[in-house]
Amino acid sequence: MVIKLKKKVIEIFNVLKEKNADYEASELTKELSIDYIVLMSAINDLIDVNLGKFEEDEIFQLSLNEEGISYLKNGLPERQLLNIFLKRNIKEIEIEELLKTSNLESNIFYIGLSNMKKNRWIAQSKATGETKIFLVAEKFPETELEKFLKRFEKKERINYSNLTKKEINQYNILNKRKLITKTKGTQRIISLTEKGKAIKPSEIEELKQVSKITSEMLSSGTWKDYQLKPFDVTKPGPLLKAGKLHPMVKLINEIREIFISLGFTEIRGPIVESAFFNFDALFQPQDHPAREMHDTFYLNNPKTAKLPEKDRVKAVKETHENGGDSGSLGWGYSWDEKIAKKTLLRTHTTATTIRRLAQYYRNNDVPPIKVFSIDRVFRNEKLDKSHLAEFTQIEGIVIGERVTLCDLIGVIKEFYNKIGFEKVITRPGFFPYTEPSMEIAVYYDKLGEWLEMGGSGIFRPEVTYPWGIKNPTRVLAWGLGLERLAMLKYERKDIRDLYINPIKWLRQESY
Repeated sequence: MVIKLKKKVIEIFNVLKEKNADYEASELTKELSIDYIVLMSAINDLIDVNLGKFEEDEIFQLSLNEEGISYLKNGLPERQLLNIFLKRNIKEIEIEELLKTSNLESNIFYIGLSNMKKNRWIAQSKATGETKIFLVAEKFPETELEKFLKRFEKKERINYSNLTKKEINQYNILNKRKLITKTKGTQRIISLTEKGKAIKPSEIEELKQVSKITSEMLSSGTWKDYQLKPFDVTKPGPLLKAGKLHPMVKLINEIREIFISLGFTEIRGPIVESAFFNFDALFQPQDHPAREMHDTFYLNNPKTAKLPEKDRVKAVKETHENGGDSGSLGWGYSWDEKIAKKTLLRTHTTATTIRRLAQYYRNNDVPPIKVFSIDRVFRNEKLDKSHLAEFTQIEGIVIGERVTLCDLIGVIKEFYNKIGFEKVITRPGFFPYTEPSMEIAVYYDKLGEWLEMGGSGIFRPEVTYPWGIKNPTRVLAWGLGLERLAMLKYERKDIRDLYINPIKWLRQESY
């Protein structure tokens, strides 16, 4: 029975049959000047008809680095320096004079000098008061190290497991001199099967294969001379690498659409914020540890920020000192306006929310009001797989009369249901500027467990009263980190992946 093979497969088969020896795949690609993928595709065609085979092993491969390659070409430093002695017929010379006239780089010169001493080619003396070098050997045969180095002239990579004990010693020397690298790789040994060795050339014919039949083939009848290339319709098509939206941008747009569909309006605030809006207006005392430099990025330019209307600054000041008209006792200290004027990179988007409360007071707005924010915040965090110094917060508030925790729970559940979490629970929690406060948890099907997603609550009177928002009008608030949500949605274990952009992951994500 005649076996039909492609022209390139027949050529490779003939080489294997002529040599009648096993081949390392990468070496055969060099000999035939073909691509590695083309070779392995041909071998697989031979395997399909039981004419060829290959064995695969995990091996350690040795290769010269850039410096090692230059020494293979020009000689080791000791040989380069020796050649200068022999060419100039030098028997003795001062080190400084040799360095000046050798035209070798200083590092190569001194490495060569050191190894010439180890090879006992030269001796060094200070008998005359000056450091001189004497050529003491008469013959300078090729060293074992040079012999081992020359092995890389024939092969760029050498299998470590094939080395003798003497060669391993030479490898260790090259490794110590940082001229060689050792990497783990896969070696494929190609050979013919018994059937492949026994088959006659006359039993193999060239396969004429086409991917489509043309009108000319049909009219001339030559289509009968060709075999139609089979198509596997179950295999995926080529991966498109066209431009697309970043996964984080897609997620932000999805969240924005959900909030807007729930009747919310988006708000934005400045990245460079005052301590007043970032801390003081949230009833955070001025000696609170969270304000320290190890948590917050303070700025030198601009050094200070403008504060809002004097009566509102006074209202916040009184709230801190004695509770103002909020019914609280306050913190009982003397509030400092200079501290409130400090500038910083905002540590949370709640600063933007407070600016909306200030606008509510300034414009004498009428509730209900529903707003949300998706924006960048900054904290002096050490970067690791779960922390970033710059990240994104999602926050929403509802200002309304007689709104309660039940209203807040309803909004939260609706949001998380739309984002893809069917099971949502809230439980009592503590947050500095809300009372009562609730933690939010969702059930994540892929992990089979409940995950904490964010915090929520009703703004304390100490936060809302300075802006004229008093009972029965209340402010419902909640927030979460965008990256926390993104890591679940995109199944990333390292938060840094969201911004260092591993290209393989980005290509896998849908458009």
